[in-house]
Amino acid sequence: MSTNDSSTIKNLLTIFVCAGVSVTINLTIPMKHILNSLGIFGPAGGIILFGGFIFVLWITLAYLTTGCKRLSGVSTAILIPAFCMLVSPWYGIVDPSWFGIYGIIAFLVMGLIIEISCKPKLSFASLGGGGGVANLSCLTVTWLAIGFHVHIWPSTNFLPLYLVIAFVSGTVGALIPLILTEKIKKT
Repeated sequence: MSTNDSSTIKNLLTIFVCAGVSVTINLTIPMKHILNSLGIFGPAGGIILFGGFIFVLWITLAYLTTGCKRLSGVSTAILIPAFCMLVSPWYGIVDPSWFGIYGIIAFLVMGLIIEISCKPKLSFASLGGGGGVANLSCLTVTWLAIGFHVHIWPSTNFLPLYLVIAFVSGTVGALIPLILTEKIKKT
């Protein structure tokens, strides 16, 4: 086995482990109960508050850990909703039967934004802002899909607050793996 083959296997394992951890966290947290107790209602509340920690963090970690290999963040992002949909339909919506495609699209956008925001000379601002925008983009696609198909929209009264929380969540979620990987590089 060549060094290149070993590196490819390690990168694939990293992608699958990061996606698997993200999905496991997503499926085990009693999201609706926590969100309702905090006064966060409406579609995709989990992405608003926890998207950075459940999704952005693991996509960014996979991307950084693989040495910023092209499409490693995107691959991780796409696997997350794909694995989730093995357990249940996307947001429980079964009509139309292809509704889960929106989940793939939302996370594809998230993965692309994370990869684009990771520049060769990585900065806190570019990756942090990219994580925030990635979480907001995923949330927006999800809101639009649910709104157009099920006619459930987020409360306009809380919309600005939800957007700020989602951006901050995504920013923090992107910065945690950056800080961790930088500390590991220094040791």
